[in-house]
Amino acid sequence: MNKNNDEDKILQALSGLSKLGPIIPSKGGSNAVGKLMQESLKIAHSTTKRNSLYNFTVTATSSKLNSSGRTNIFACVPNWKSSPYKSSKELVKKFGREDLSRGYSNSLFCTVTSTGPNGFGLVLRANPEKRSLQEWFVSKDEESLVAIWDISKLKEKLASLEKTAIVTALPVNIGGKKGFHYRYVDLLEKPELINFLELLESGAITIDHLISIKVGQKAAREQGPLFKVRANAREDLYKNIKRIDLMDL
Repeated sequence: MNKNNDEDKILQALSGLSKLGPIIPSKGGSNAVGKLMQESLKIAHSTTKRNSLYNFTVTATSSKLNSSGRTNIFACVPNWKSSPYKSSKELVKKFGREDLSRGYSNSLFCTVTSTGPNGFGLVLRANPEKRSLQEWFVSKDEESLVAIWDISKLKEKLASLEKTAIVTALPVNIGGKKGFHYRYVDLLEKPELINFLELLESGAITIDHLISIKVGQKAAREQGPLFKVRANAREDLYKNIKRIDLMDL
């Protein structure tokens, strides 16, 4: 397969999108920029696998290239057998909160970093000796282990990544409505494990929990945990980056 041909094809598609100018999404929300791009490029949205176009995993952000906004790397559940908590349902039952206004009997929507406990008391800790990434609960009165990710599994996830295209859209006000102009793209090679672990320790890579149980239901819905990297740390994670102004093509 001609890799350059794949690159040419995705750049042609993204250039065409950029030349449409600002587009107003039909729906708002934090994921509007990504969903609008997928609709415009006719990429079938999936919460269980990567959104792919011409052998590139393609995502969109409205964060500036030098900002602390985050983009997805991959989703990976802990090693439940090694973890004190054995499922996403156990996590949300223990650490989640009731949110009846949104129809949840329990929900755990939060970002976890290594820089300190979040509002739920959760914090990440890398453990090189045990070859694991650990999540802990920390409060004034206690510290307890919550979940464990094996470094070998995270390495597999990184190795399985396709090349990535991260499209940056500029927010534009159009008649009082928020639109997006898809202007830039970063074409990325596969990331290195050592860089990944260093960025986890520094807090530049984070984990998002997206777990919920609807009122009247027993099963938990899990959309993560999502490993994300800050936009201004991409160059520290990936081998090579091609940064392109789509309006120049």
